[in-house]
Amino acid sequence: MVYAVEFSHRSGRDLINMAKKRTNVVPIIEDARHPHKYRMLIPMVDTIFADVAQPDQARIVALNAHQFLKTGGHFVISIKVLFESDSSGTLLITRLSSLRPTVLIQRRSLKLFSLER
Repeated sequence: MVYAVEFSHRSGRDLINMAKKRTNVVPIIEDARHPHKYRMLIPMVDTIFADVAQPDQARIVALNAHQFLKTGGHFVISIKVLFESDSSGTLLITRLSSLRPTVLIQRRSLKLFSLER
């Protein structure tokens, strides 16, 4: 099963329509910053994929992982960084280092610049 959390009502509507065709997707229209609001809908999971695009996205992943990730589970986080504004990569390092105070452990980091459209 895929539990998809979306905050935007417009994107949420698209998610609901997609979930009608893909019955393994459970759409949840809620703010991912508040996992306690949808905790009764999601069981413990093996993997969390996050494509949040918010400055505090590492914290959002950590909150949801604490609530839903099984022991030994994994997470994948998509971090979008505009390197035009910070060519040194400092912003990326700052966002990844915000995972350190949590129990989440970064195993690998991939740069996907060559796949950019």
